[in-house]
Order: sequence, then C-alpha cells, then structure tokens
Amino acid sequence: MAGSSSSHFKYDVFLSFRGYTRLRFTDTLYHALINNRIETFRDSEKLRIGKELEGALVEEIERSRMSILILCDESPTSKWCLDELVKIMECSDNGRKRPVLPIYFHVAKSDVPFQNNEYGRAMANHEQKGRHNYRLEAWRSALSKTMGMAIEKIVEEVTKRLPPLPLYIDRPLGFDSELEVAKSVLEIDSHAKCLMLGIHGDSEISKFVAELYNKIRPHFVSASFLSNISDKTNESGRSLEDLQETLLSEMGEEVKTKIGSTFKGSSEIKRRLGQKRVLLVLDDVDSIQQLNSLAGGIDWFGLGSRIIITTRYEDVLDDHVLKNGVDIKKYCIDKGSSSTVKEENVVGLVKDFETVVNQLKDEGSPGNVVSIVGMGGLGKTTLARKIYNSDEVKKVFPCRAWATVSKDFRGKEIFKSLLRCLSKSKHEDSSCEEELKQMVRKCLKGKKYLIVLDDVWDTKAWFILKDCFPNNNNGGNGMILITTRNDQVAYVTRSKEPHHHISFMDEEESWELFCNEVFDGEECSAELEPIGRSIAKSCKGLTLAIITTAGIVTKRERSEDAWEEVMNLLPYWCVSEDKEGSEGMMKILKFSYDDLPNKMTPCFLYLGVFPEDEEIRVRDLISLWMAEGFIEAIQSGRSKAPPEPEDIGEQYLKELVDRNLVQVVSRRSDGKGVKKCRIHDLIRELCISESNNAPRLSFPNNLGSYACSVRCNQSCTCSLFVYGYAEGWPL
Repeated sequence: MAGSSSSHFKYDVFLSFRGYTRLRFTDTLYHALINNRIETFRDSEKLRIGKELEGALVEEIERSRMSILILCDESPTSKWCLDELVKIMECSDNGRKRPVLPIYFHVAKSDVPFQNNEYGRAMANHEQKGRHNYRLEAWRSALSKTMGMAIEKIVEEVTKRLPPLPLYIDRPLGFDSELEVAKSVLEIDSHAKCLMLGIHGDSEISKFVAELYNKIRPHFVSASFLSNISDKTNESGRSLEDLQETLLSEMGEEVKTKIGSTFKGSSEIKRRLGQKRVLLVLDDVDSIQQLNSLAGGIDWFGLGSRIIITTRYEDVLDDHVLKNGVDIKKYCIDKGSSSTVKEENVVGLVKDFETVVNQLKDEGSPGNVVSIVGMGGLGKTTLARKIYNSDEVKKVFPCRAWATVSKDFRGKEIFKSLLRCLSKSKHEDSSCEEELKQMVRKCLKGKKYLIVLDDVWDTKAWFILKDCFPNNNNGGNGMILITTRNDQVAYVTRSKEPHHHISFMDEEESWELFCNEVFDGEECSAELEPIGRSIAKSCKGLTLAIITTAGIVTKRERSEDAWEEVMNLLPYWCVSEDKEGSEGMMKILKFSYDDLPNKMTPCFLYLGVFPEDEEIRVRDLISLWMAEGFIEAIQSGRSKAPPEPEDIGEQYLKELVDRNLVQVVSRRSDGKGVKKCRIHDLIRELCISESNNAPRLSFPNNLGSYACSVRCNQSCTCSLFVYGYAEGWPL
C-alpha cells in the first residue's frame, strides 16, 4: 500500500462481478469474506448497462486495499465492468501497489487477455458501434494484463504453501536424539499458550538450535532466527532497534520507517505479533536488556508461539524470570532438561567443599584469595569444579569465570579464557596482553565475582595475572580460588589461612570411590568385596590411583581369580607423597598402560604430543590416528560391511575412557559418544616417558618446556606439532 496511510482505506476488498455470477458463487464468496471479518465492498444495485462509472463507486475502488475480479463470459459486454477494470488497474498500478486477484468463472483463462471467443466478439461489437472507441484501447490493455497478474498470484500462493527454506548448516551436528527431546519439551502441537525455552551450555549451541529451528519451523505461521545477538549489539553501528526491525520484517510485518527507540520497537512487536502463532529464536543472548527489548513477555506473542533463547549464562534466564514474571523452561544442551551426564565423583570431598565455600563467603577475614593445595591426582580440580558449579556459590557470586593455568601458561591465553566466560564479545588475536588484562579488569569492576585459577604451578603466573583483579578496596567485590601443587604459590598470593590441603582418602572413602567407579551404583558381591577392599587400600588414598586402578578392574571379569591377579601385583608399587612415591604412582599408571592391547598402545602414547590441559577434539584425534596408520581396517565377510575406520577409532577412545586413562570433557547429545577429551598431567608424563624415539616432534606453547614434550630421534621425524609461539619466534 505504498504512498497511502492505513486511515485512507475504508475496505479490505473491492469485489467486482457481472450480473448472473452474483448468484451462488459471488454471494458465497462475499459472505465468506465478511464472516472472516474482512471488510468487503460490492455494488448492491444491478450493474447498469450503458451508464458511466459513478463517482461514488470510483471512490470505493480508491479506498480499497485490494480487488477481486470475477470474470465471466458476460463481463466484456458491459462498458461499466470494463471501466471498473480500468480504474482498478490504475489504483493498483497494474498490481504493483495493491493486489488484484482475477477469478475466471466459466471462461477460459486465455480468452480474457487475448480477447478470444466471447471476449473477442464483445470487443469487436464495441468497436463496430464506434461510440466508445476512445476507451477501447484502455479496455483492451486492462484485459490483457489480467493474465500476468494471475500467473504472479499463482506463483505467490504456491510459494506461500511451500515449506520455508531451511537454515544452511555447515557440518550438522546430527544430534537427532537430543533434538527430539528438545522438541518434546517445546510441546509443538499445543496451541494452549505461548512458551519460552532457555537453552544454555558451552557446546555448539547455535548449530544445535539451528537444526531444531529447521525441524519445527513448518509448524508456525511466521518465524525469525536472530543469531549472534551479543556480537550484534556490541558492534559499532548496530543496535537493539535494528534487531527489532529485523524480527518484525522476518515475521512478515512491513516496517516502513526506522523504529527509533527500543521502547517503540517493543510496543510494535507486542501490537503486531500478539495474535500470531510465531517461532522466535534469540541466539547468543548475554544480557537482560536484550530479552526485555525482543521478548519481554509471553503476552507479546499469540497462543501456541514458541520463543527459544540460547545463552552461555543461565543467570540471564533467571533474571528474565524475576524481572518479567515469565515462565521459562530450561534445557542444557550438554545435559538435557535433566542431567544425563554423570557428575565427577566427589567422594571424600564433602567436608573439603564446606570448608572452602565458607572461606570464600567469609568477608570478615583479610584477603580475597583462597587456595586448594595438594599433590597431583588428589582431586583439587574436581573439588574446585564442584564449588564453581554449585547453586550455593552461584547465588553468592553471580559473575564467575574459570581459567586453567598449567605449567606452560601464557598470560594472553589466560586472559582470553577469562573473557570467554565473562563476556561473549569477540576479542581479536591482535589485542596485546595488556589490553586483554584491562578488559578483564573492566568486566570485573564493581561485580560480585569468583575467579578460579586451576593448576597454578609457580609464583611467576600469579605476578602476571594478579593485576587484572580489582582488590576489594578499589572497586572489587570478588574472590579468587587457586588450585596448586606448590605451597609457595599459596603464600605468595597471600591466600586466606589456613591454606586448604587436600588429604589422602581413608580406607572407607577409597572403597566407596572404587565401588562407584567399578559398579556404577550397583552393589559389590560378598565374594568380591574383600579382594576389592584390598585393591582400593593398596592405592593408599590417592584419588587418581584409585580411579585408574578401578578402570583396570572394570575391564576384567568379575571373578575372584581375575581380581586376585590385579591385587597381587599392586603391593609392589607403593604410593606416597615423596619422590619415591611419585615413581610408585607412575608404576601404577604404567600398569594400566601395560594392560592395553597392542593395537591401542600407539593411540594412547600419541596423546603425549598435546599440551598440558589441552581439550582435544575427538574428531581431530581420530583423524590423526588414521593419518599415522594406527587404525587398520578390519576384514569382514561378504555378507556384512566392515566397520569404518572412524568407528574403530571411537571404539579405541571408548576403551581408553573406560580404563580411566582419558577424561571426558564433553559428550555428544546421545550421552554416549565423546566430543572432547583430555588427559591428566600424570598420564601425559607417562605417555612421554614411554615414547622415547617416537617419530614425532611436539613444540608446546613455550619452547622452554620442549624437554617435557614427546622425545624422538629427530633424524627420522615424520610428524611435527607446533602449538602457538614463544616471544621472538615466528609462527
């Protein structure tokens, strides 16, 4: 309706017809339009043959949003009908400004534009009489244009009825089972109410929701997928008003002028979509302001609408519930609507958890650093992760971030890790270390925050990192939790005393952890319990040793003979906190390595090329195994196709996970396959110690730590791994 205000129009439809079509067809169509509350005009008098088009009727045509033409074999005999058609075409600009829908009633469609048969005879009769030759050309032109409009309308109507084009997704995740669960949570078939679903997690959440959107889009009248909202509202020149306009446009609502303010945009969304059943995806939301402007409440949208919000910050969803009173269902892509991934075992750490949390909450004692200290394998990271994810801590510290420091750290990478938790904005690699440090400081200033620095090896790391944390006397209101093997780190950071030392497990705790790992909730039989207790006791309370040994036992037959074989070997490898104890620990770990099948040995040792604490993408790892020739195709009979090398690689990895040699970082949606993994520092040292003269060379982030990488005879190197770069060295 370009160039016309909404108040200009009096009718939605002008219905044009000729005498006898009024009976049945036109009458039925007219009442169907009226019953659907479509304001429709039709001339109540008989069409008058020979009269000029009256001024009042011209005005009704001009003030109608669109026209419907009922074209029958008698239509061209009436000069009134032909003049009416010419006026309709003028007002619609041949269908470009206002829609014109032709309906051919008992007449061939081609007869009208080409003036054949009745239309040809009628036009010839007008021409023969000669009284209206000055209008004849306009009549012919108007009739000829109905064909083009009919074809355009057919194409338009067909297009409307085709399913919308799906979003393009490069390498779909294939989360079929997870998608079906999310779809059931959305209750797609219910039109009873509008529903909001918040999906959170650290996985490839945008891809997941794009696949979900493609699955459910055909169920809705209109839909909009607004991606990367956080980035778009933080970029210069972009704003929430732009997103509001995009939302309305994708929902089929014409936006003629700039919205101008989020308040006006919110009103427009609520006014225009309040009666529509729509699907809206708000991807990558990181603030309550974004939700307030784009989906303030369920009354903004019609019954049966579904609003899907994705975020890495569950707190944003909680804020929306509190401030707007909306009901949001929550769904975690990593865990589903209820956790389906087994939590890390925290046996023996209950008291430790309470002690550390109390230290973090204690604002009366000086200092804002709390330390967890202990040797490798005691469960420092497990305890810190349990504290970080607890509801109790989330309530006290709404702003939280985690960074793994490790032995071979780079300050720039640590700051980027913290920023990924604190802000979804992109941080270019060109930003220098000092710029990133100031960004972290700005994100934390004035907030109640908890920062976890996991696996801090020496004091050098603290001196580089400490300036990014505002102290409590200078706009800071947060705490820092450090895990370290070195007491000296705890002293230098001036952490609250006493420093919390993780102790070895007692016999009952060791047995409980052993049972959890081996039986996964089942009870140990009376026959196996004495032997099992002896195996657990031989690990002398070291968590990693218990878990590793349990992984070995799990793969053995549940019989006294099989378990006695393991028990008889363990006493030779004592575990203590001194150097000899560390060597004993490595012997226990080596026992797990020696127990591997020959075909899996090179796959396991290969893990030593990755840097400390590296999160390894399983897809990439299996590809590397294949490239190195570690995975050999299995020959199969003709009746059954052999398994693909990728499937064999997944089985190898599953075996390593089952033996607790590899830790799962994240799983696929089915809860079975592994997406990312890592290995413990001690396991990595075992890989390196057993990989002498391997034909591969690995340079970690810091060249100074090269001595700890996989060692080889460099004259026969066939694989080279370079991670990052050191100062002064090219990539």
